[in-house]
Amino acid sequence: MNAPAASASAAPFTADRRAGLHALAAALRGEAPAEQQWLDVLWLANTGLVTPRLRAALARSGGLDQTPAEVRGFLDEVETRNFERNRRLFAQLNDAVAALNAAGIEPTVLKGAAIWSTLGRPAAFDRMLNDLDLLVRPTEAQRAVEVLETAGFPVHSRYPGPEVHVVAELGRPTDVGFIDLHQRPPGPPGVVEMAGLHRHSRRVEHDGIAYRVPCPAMQVFLLVLHDQFHDGDYWRGGVDLRHLLDIADLAAGPDGVDWDLVRTLCRTSLVRHAMEAQLAAAGALVGAAVPRPTAWGRLQHRRRLAQYHWPAAAQPLAFAAMALEAPFLMAHRLADRADRRRLFGKARAAVPVGERVERLRHIFAGVAAGKI
Repeated sequence: MNAPAASASAAPFTADRRAGLHALAAALRGEAPAEQQWLDVLWLANTGLVTPRLRAALARSGGLDQTPAEVRGFLDEVETRNFERNRRLFAQLNDAVAALNAAGIEPTVLKGAAIWSTLGRPAAFDRMLNDLDLLVRPTEAQRAVEVLETAGFPVHSRYPGPEVHVVAELGRPTDVGFIDLHQRPPGPPGVVEMAGLHRHSRRVEHDGIAYRVPCPAMQVFLLVLHDQFHDGDYWRGGVDLRHLLDIADLAAGPDGVDWDLVRTLCRTSLVRHAMEAQLAAAGALVGAAVPRPTAWGRLQHRRRLAQYHWPAAAQPLAFAAMALEAPFLMAHRLADRADRRRLFGKARAAVPVGERVERLRHIFAGVAAGKI
């Protein structure tokens, strides 16, 4: 598989982290950085996989004309490569969905592909995608894998069991990214179930294929569940700039976002707190038109920024956040156990201490690829 069009430099980011992030945030709103800030801005944009979005924002504001020639040349090259990569990814999506449709399966598209469809499938889609995320019903998952294999998409990795959300990663040797085949959305299994997802999605037909797209409110919610819970960003302070920009795009899109629905989908206080922190980040960092965050959301956003600005304080602040959220965390775990018993006939088995330590190590070891 080919790598995304831009990747993070191997060199550590040693400049003023606060100034670099603020300069990139301003540039994503169309303000050209000062010449001495460009190295930091490009490093962060590459790390966060938002370099094509950076160029697009500067082009819209006229700031691209103020950039040094070598920077403009780099941005142009990334844009060209990303457009070609996305063209191939969406051709791959068309092939995969066509094969599933022929077998009577209409998948739901998630994340980047859902944003693309919601915005009208723009040819010049400047979001960088890692892969394609397709969701089918749990009862369809095994058959969907077999259908895609028959259509020429070999399985690269397989994940068994009813509780996993990704059942397989598939891709042809000529593809530029994998297909992640989901049987349920990411995050706690009872927070979003297939019936609710289906109710808050619409059917789309184009170029002879049919699939479902979650409504903008559901897309925002799923992005938050993925980042804050599946990836553990709420505790460690990681930020996925692509997803903050997705929230901004959805809020400014043709249908807007039903923020009352977003709040309704937050079934526990912990989920609601994570949502508020993410919306606070989207408003502050990329100028998303989101509702005014609560005081708790603003507090958690500041805490997560502090974890980014001062890496040595990241772990102590994470443990402090867990202590502060302890009552809500316990209530969330009780709700999760009840959901698992209802969905899977049993609560999650007791997790060995070693696995819990490994999970904490994973969360606090550093942010995942594509995040800052």
